Amino acid sequence: MKSALLLLLAVGCGRGAPKSTPGPGTSLASSEVDSAVEAAALDPQLEDLWARAKEGEADDLARLFDREGSLALVERGRDPAYRVTAIRALAYANEFYALPWLAETAAGADEAAALSALDSASQIASEPRRATDPEDALELKQGCAALLALAKDPSRPRARRVGAVRALRMLVERGCVNRADLPSDVDAR
Repeated sequence: MKSALLLLLAVGCGRGAPKSTPGPGTSLASSEVDSAVEAAALDPQLEDLWARAKEGEADDLARLFDREGSLALVERGRDPAYRVTAIRALAYANEFYALPWLAETAAGADEAAALSALDSASQIASEPRRATDPEDALELKQGCAALLALAKDPSRPRARRVGAVRALRMLVERGCVNRADLPSDVDAR
């Protein structure tokens, strides 16, 4: 009750309600993304962090993830100049927000980005299971469905299908895919 009153007072004083951040299932409008990218370009420390992370060192990629988070990495990763760096930094995520985008990238035309996306998806999947935000369930389900489609598509390169199956095997215990649904034609013989 008291917090609701404070919120009403803040709105009444002209300060407005606090801005909310989009949830994992929502996306930013392109003008908001452009504004965020422009603001990031004005921050020389952030640009230096992106430049260092581009070299692929684990510490720099982890720092980039800590600074940017999944949402910002996915949004900036839509720019081909930043894509592989963003994908590699997402390996340090401890949630599933980026899994659908990683799966989409894994099915894309860029081989280097696809293989990096599958590596990052596997790294996220290998994290120990813990209580997670219920909003992650949608992204987990979408990501698993896209990875399963890639794994089952015999027209896709074997390396990609193997990477998708590897990630999915680690996600079976989370309930987003049944082990029986995983294709076995890419298993080592």
